[in-house]
Amino acid sequence: MKEYIQSTVVFAIMLLVIPCVVFLGAGKPVPDREEGSSATQSSQPPREIIPTGEKVKILSAKSGEINEYTMDDYVLGAVMAQMPSDFEPAALQAQAVLARTYALHRTKSESANPTPELKGAVMSDDTNLYQAFFTPDQAKEFYKENYEQARTKILDAVKATHDKYLSYADEPVLIAFHAVSCGYTASAKDAWGQDIPYLSSVESKSDETLEISGSELTLTEDQFKEKITGAYKDIKTDSPSDKWLEITQMNSHGYVLCARVFTQTLTGMRLCEILGLNSPVFTVEHSQGKFIFKTKGVGHMVGMSQFGANEMAKQGKSCDDILTHYFPGTKLTQISSQGT
Repeated sequence: MKEYIQSTVVFAIMLLVIPCVVFLGAGKPVPDREEGSSATQSSQPPREIIPTGEKVKILSAKSGEINEYTMDDYVLGAVMAQMPSDFEPAALQAQAVLARTYALHRTKSESANPTPELKGAVMSDDTNLYQAFFTPDQAKEFYKENYEQARTKILDAVKATHDKYLSYADEPVLIAFHAVSCGYTASAKDAWGQDIPYLSSVESKSDETLEISGSELTLTEDQFKEKITGAYKDIKTDSPSDKWLEITQMNSHGYVLCARVFTQTLTGMRLCEILGLNSPVFTVEHSQGKFIFKTKGVGHMVGMSQFGANEMAKQGKSCDDILTHYFPGTKLTQISSQGT
């Protein structure tokens, strides 16, 4: 369990950046293809999601080869890379639906406007750009002696949600998830400046009591300056140290929206990336030549809280209950109802 939680934290820190890619598209500005409008154009007729039997094509960033997986094999590898296998079945099922939804969205997006760098694939295994995914060999290396047990449990979740994805206005949603919230998730508008109805802030109160939610990071003034100047080489740093950082805007749940750092105005998300904070929900104290950051939550806070989903599952909530709570206005949909 301890190893699985630690791995989840690692993935969650990565997700401070990666789900922005899910939302914004792989390195492309908003609005990109249909991504900027899919949440609101309900008058559009349903479009084919993915032909039955079509493979999910993933480009190997290292070899340049394209590997093909069945949808179920892709979802299995994605969930094994994204959520601890000892989570409750309903939580694993919710993660499986999100993984399938992500693959469908990527497939549609690349079909409409291919990314040349992908060479015909719908994503790559570069986790700086796309959601985490384990090949069977990678999963075996990660889980070691627990591989068969983990695979069996996660495969059950994949089978239980076979062909199901999360939709809004007859389209696969733009998925986002994080490890654990501060008690409330964040909206896409607060995190990324884009208002999407189903990526709104919702309550996830059980997260507040989880040990993984709280963390503290202390940086000396030299360490703080080094991190900031590493990101902004020309920034002026000649002001008194007690003026180096000021939180200028946060939402009602403590999510830092803007901060002034030396002469630069940054979003809370950007500051997290630079300093290595666990989440954009933080406070800071400057004392005796040190900056002490106290954070709540792990990840960017948008979409589904994985630990929150697990707590809901422990309370008897279903996969459907979990997903419709964290993604208001969405519904589970069968691929066959839209495909051919």
